[in-house]
Amino acid sequence: MPVLYNPQTQEPYLRLPAPLRQIIITPHRPHQLEETIAAKLPLLNDPRIYLNLTGSPFPYLREHAEAWMNTQIAAAEPVLQALRTEFETSVQGQRYFGLCPFTVIREVTEEDPETGHPLKDTLIGDIGIARYQFYEYRQGSAERAEAQRLNGDLPAGDERIVWAIGNFLAPSYHGRGIMSLALRTLIQDWGVPRMNVKHLKAAAFEENIGSIRVFEKNNFEVTQTLKDWEPYPENRGGGWKSLVLVSWRGL
Repeated sequence: MPVLYNPQTQEPYLRLPAPLRQIIITPHRPHQLEETIAAKLPLLNDPRIYLNLTGSPFPYLREHAEAWMNTQIAAAEPVLQALRTEFETSVQGQRYFGLCPFTVIREVTEEDPETGHPLKDTLIGDIGIARYQFYEYRQGSAERAEAQRLNGDLPAGDERIVWAIGNFLAPSYHGRGIMSLALRTLIQDWGVPRMNVKHLKAAAFEENIGSIRVFEKNNFEVTQTLKDWEPYPENRGGGWKSLVLVSWRGL
C-alpha cells in the first residue's frame, strides 16, 4: 500500500494492511505536542520498554520528549511538504529522500465513513529508519566515529548508505503482531521506494528475544552477538550488555 494522504489534515501517513488496518504510522504532529508528551512519558519510563532501549535517557522527562519532538518535526517538514505537493498536484516525485518522516505508531479509534481517513487515534509506539550507528565497533572508539562519518556523508538515495531500524510498542499491545507488520510496512511502503534502502541493520540486547523475532519475521538474520559489549547506565542497573546484530536480506 502506498503513502496515503488525509486532505482534511494535510497529513501523509502509512496504514498497515489487514488484519491490522486500524494501525497507522504518522509523522510527529506539532499541534499535538502536549498529547504526545503525555502519551510518551509513561511508556519511556516503563521498565518493559526502557530496559530494552539503547539510546533514550532515563528517567525520561518532559524536556527530553519536547526536544526530541521539535528536532523530529523540523527535520521532517521539508519531506512532508514535498509529499503534500505531490498529492495536491497529483505528480509523484522521483527523487529519493534522506530521512523517514513516519515515526509514530497509532491506533485509529474513529475514521471518516466516506473517505476512510483517520479522525481520531491513540499513540501506541514509535518506529523509525535512521543512519546506522555501527554498534560492531566499541562505543566511543575512533572506528565507530569514522564509520558514522563516512555513512553520514553519503547523499540521499545512495545505495551504499547503511540504515538502521529502531522501535518500541506499548506493552498492552504486545503479542498482536503489530510491530512485525509495522516494520514490514515501513520498509516496503517508504524505505525501499522513497529512500532507496538497500542495507538495513538493527541491534537488540541479547535478552530482548521478542524484538529479535520481529526482525527475523521480516527477513533479517542474526549476523553477530557481541558479548558484554555496551556499557549500561548505572541508573538502569549498570554493568555491560550483550548486543545481537541483525541484517536485512531484502524484500
